[in-house]
Amino acid sequence: MKKLLLVTSLILLASRRLGANRAVFNPSRNTDDWGSGSFGASRDGGTRPHLGTDYTVTEGEVVYAPFDMDIYSGSYPYASNLAFKGVKFNTQINGVDYNGRIWYFVPYTGIVGSVVSKGDPIGVAQSLQSKYPGITDHIHVHLSTAVDVSNQFNTMLYEGRYYVNPSDVV
Repeated sequence: MKKLLLVTSLILLASRRLGANRAVFNPSRNTDDWGSGSFGASRDGGTRPHLGTDYTVTEGEVVYAPFDMDIYSGSYPYASNLAFKGVKFNTQINGVDYNGRIWYFVPYTGIVGSVVSKGDPIGVAQSLQSKYPGITDHIHVHLSTAVDVSNQFNTMLYEGRYYVNPSDVV
């Protein structure tokens, strides 16, 4: 029994280390009939910027933590449609505290209220086809901070917060 427990523990440790080294983002969503998934792209006819970056997924694909994160809440991108899900999280990068969101995935049971490491599986990707037919399915990731980090990263000041392109900090 002790031998089985030791082997199981070693396998879990190895898979966690491999997960931490894997690429956690798929390619960014290019422009489709619904617009661009790039950081800063125009939204609502140019009245606001896209505050994050969209990364392509396939429905049912495992979503991995892009950073070490304290996942403190569930999150819903649309107040009128709670079928689309995600999480709110805090993280620290280069000594700076950030808040973030990841949307369009179903978080694993129990993930909210936990601290996860970069590369840990956190949920399963959703399809956006019922809301945006023909859109490239994706997860949306955004990070913001109260600290001006424009000397380190591609940032955008919006409503008093500095939004950072997640691709720049992974």
